[in-house]
Amino acid sequence: MTYVARGLESTRGFDIFLKVAKRIYEADPRVVFLVVGGERIYYGPDLRHIREKSFFKHAWNQGEYDLRRFRFLGHVSRQTVAEIFSLSDLHIYLTVPFVLSWSILEAMACECLVLGSDTAPVREVIQNKQNGLLQDFFDVEGLCRGALKVLKEPAGYREMGRAARKTILERFSLPIALPRITAFYEEVAR
Repeated sequence: MTYVARGLESTRGFDIFLKVAKRIYEADPRVVFLVVGGERIYYGPDLRHIREKSFFKHAWNQGEYDLRRFRFLGHVSRQTVAEIFSLSDLHIYLTVPFVLSWSILEAMACECLVLGSDTAPVREVIQNKQNGLLQDFFDVEGLCRGALKVLKEPAGYREMGRAARKTILERFSLPIALPRITAFYEEVAR
């Protein structure tokens, strides 16, 4: 399973992810989590509300997590992220209502099934049970149940991954997006 964010912070639900991950590896000890991202906080005032020097350390210290279940990769190249997504059975993408991250689009483009938070920006790209799965941001048990269903039979969810790639090609690929962006800027310039 994968989790990717530029910063491992509360805006991107890193603390929720850790709680979900723990429940998953306790139910299925075969699971390994590949985590991409750094300890720097890019969005939000996390450091105003915690004592630790990073939200990563704060979230990690909130539970007793088994380090053997995680591979913290730090920042890696986009090519490496694509390779990671191509290996993943499931990508967990969490965000509060905020700007959609590039990583969800990359995961979908790689046909990696996304279990995302049911928040406004995610609903813009994922239609639940059609091209991905949605669950309430704070519903740790629901996120865990959804993930375990996928991990029990990943082949049964591959069609959703293919539908996710189709969404990217039809809505966000360069030949589609560039003319829309150009038209927007031309309209604004007039």
